[in-house]
Amino acid sequence: MRITNQLQSRQNLLNYQSSAAKNYDSIEKLSAHMKITKPYEDVGIYVDATRLDYEATTLEQIKEATTKASEFAKNTDQTLNDFADTLDSFKVKLIQAANSGEHSTTSRVAIANDLKAMRDQLVSISNTAINGQYLFSGTAVDTKPISADGTYNGNGNNIEVLAGSNLTVPFNIPGEGLFLGRDNDYAKQITTNITLINKHEELNPQNGNKEYMRLTDEIYKFIGTDYWTGDKIKADGKMNYTTDFTRDKVKDLPPTVFFMQGQRPSGESFSTKFELSADAKVSDLLEQMGRAMGNTDTNKVVEVSINKDAQIQMTNLQNGNEMMSFSIFGLTAQEGTAAEQANLWNTDTIKKETSLEKIKKAVADGNVHLTSFISSPNYVSPDDGIATATDYDKVNFANKGATVQNNTSQIVRKDNSFATNNTRLSEVAGLSSGQIGAVGAAGAGAVTSLANADNLILDVTAKNGVKLKATIAFGGTVTGAGTPNQKTYPVITIRDEQGKAVYQGNFYKTFWNEQIDPNVNPPRQIGNQAKMVETDDLSFKEINDMLTILASGNLDKMNGRGEKINGTATQDELNQAYAAFEETFLQASVSVESTMDHRGLITLKDKTTSATNIKIAMYQDHGGKDYPADVGTANTKSASVLSFNKNDAVTIDRPSIDLFADLDDMIEAVFNGDFYGNANGVNPRTSGVQGAIERLDHIMDHVNKIHAIAGTNSRHITDTNERATTLYLNVAEVKSSVIDADYGELAMQFQNNLLAYQAMLQATSKINQISLLNYM
Repeated sequence: MRITNQLQSRQNLLNYQSSAAKNYDSIEKLSAHMKITKPYEDVGIYVDATRLDYEATTLEQIKEATTKASEFAKNTDQTLNDFADTLDSFKVKLIQAANSGEHSTTSRVAIANDLKAMRDQLVSISNTAINGQYLFSGTAVDTKPISADGTYNGNGNNIEVLAGSNLTVPFNIPGEGLFLGRDNDYAKQITTNITLINKHEELNPQNGNKEYMRLTDEIYKFIGTDYWTGDKIKADGKMNYTTDFTRDKVKDLPPTVFFMQGQRPSGESFSTKFELSADAKVSDLLEQMGRAMGNTDTNKVVEVSINKDAQIQMTNLQNGNEMMSFSIFGLTAQEGTAAEQANLWNTDTIKKETSLEKIKKAVADGNVHLTSFISSPNYVSPDDGIATATDYDKVNFANKGATVQNNTSQIVRKDNSFATNNTRLSEVAGLSSGQIGAVGAAGAGAVTSLANADNLILDVTAKNGVKLKATIAFGGTVTGAGTPNQKTYPVITIRDEQGKAVYQGNFYKTFWNEQIDPNVNPPRQIGNQAKMVETDDLSFKEINDMLTILASGNLDKMNGRGEKINGTATQDELNQAYAAFEETFLQASVSVESTMDHRGLITLKDKTTSATNIKIAMYQDHGGKDYPADVGTANTKSASVLSFNKNDAVTIDRPSIDLFADLDDMIEAVFNGDFYGNANGVNPRTSGVQGAIERLDHIMDHVNKIHAIAGTNSRHITDTNERATTLYLNVAEVKSSVIDADYGELAMQFQNNLLAYQAMLQATSKINQISLLNYM
């Protein structure tokens, strides 16, 4: 076989490259301190090393992130500790203020100022920032969470830190839960604000002390001498303590008919009336009130009691439920002079009466005796001034500077959440199929509709003094009547002070129509189109938008329009109606804005003044049928399924809190000297210092729960950091055993490769010296 120079050269080069590659590979592994430097060298080692490297990197990131998060969480924990300590001091001062007999006005005001200073300190603590990040603003860490007036400006979002693969842990406490949270282990408690005095005992010549009514006292004792009219008392003198109240005569005294309405814990609105004889006990009154609220012989939904101040308290037995309210008053026939007797209401007249308007007039005319349990003299009726105990929800919203706001939170029945602009009125309405009629199939499938409810009245005095009254007929427009596709649309009619209709139409919203219009050149999508809002889809946004227009006092483009409301309007007519509404709304919204706040309250703001003269009342028109015709708690009617401003029982506590607003109410009670609910106090709608203590206990418990969550988060993050550190070391050790090189082994391999390389070079050199001359 002939060996050519070319073959020999190629073989030498191949041997050289192979030996050099082995030497380079050995040097590279020695330099990298790894068994392999390329994936294909050992796939098993490469896969294990890559996985371990990923785990090590993840753990390193967790260590870094949790170190920062741990500092944030620890600062939050410490800040909440300071917050709780300040609340403890606040409670000490509040209890001190509750000892009403021990303080002069100067002393009480000094305590109130101390409470105010603590409240401001709590605001300062709430606005704690670390490294430029506010602790309680949610994810809006650059936004100061609490304004000076106690308004929360952050959000309810958690900031989370990586705690593992696809695992995150929250490390902040959003202020929305802290300052505006809800505790589902607390019940709503409400109370009347008029103390029931034993008027019979006031007639006792041997007893000059004022006595409060108790459970075992009879009904006649808080009527007392009011079984006679004022004119009869003037003529005959007061009733005699003994002779006019013997057992036989008490049985002959006229009964009292109690008129009650409100909202049950189930969310259903109701009105009812029941009769109690003069010798019935206060305990019988409380039992009947409980039955009106839904209590039965086998099931109680509310607890009704009388407190030490002789005021009626009611507790919702379903914790976390916000839906409970009531208003109650009693009517008793009186004996008058011969001249009066023809005008006085007898018991039969009282029992048959259903109209609040007629009852209010009879009381004002002195034709029947009114027993009040709840009074809010700071409330104003849109008709005739100061509201009385007979007014339920036909009262004006409260004016607070540039803001007009109602007092009744709109609560979604299905989950007890507060209504927002997007919430439908039907979701908060106290509807009951047994009260106002079901729409749809009978039985389990039956549903209720707002279309069955009485008309809603929006009684508004605009900022320019113009008085407007809007009527929303929920069942105003019906299409496809009597068919499965029947639809109902609300109709709004706006009238001026003289009763002239200046606008009538439906509520509208737009939708995007993607169809192609063939009548234009070039053809294009039809675009935004108006449509009528169905009754059960009517939202608070539509109501607030209409309030904005009414409160501005300028209907402008809407003025004088009367759209087709019989369901036959063309698309162009609907578009024109919406365009007129939208243009008027945009003009009105420059100076007035109405929206739902965080507590489900309608809040209208006058943007052009610091003290608005806008007046608003929203109530349903029951056409004189405010109460059922028959007496007895088994006979109820729907009453107001929508109520916005109520002259009802005062709230002591509720599952939800508004921390700084609640503290402000407590401080105000101390400033005013309202030690308990008092209709004649500076603020008749407060439960006083006594109620404030119970409310504060709830707030402190709420803060402690949040504090516990912060502590848990801090501990969890610290544990996560420590675990990540330990795991990182373990992974590093395992990774080292998998990928790290054995220096002795690599050095020996390198030495062997180097010797082989040198041998190859020497052999190649010898072979290259051979020629034909060696064989000649």
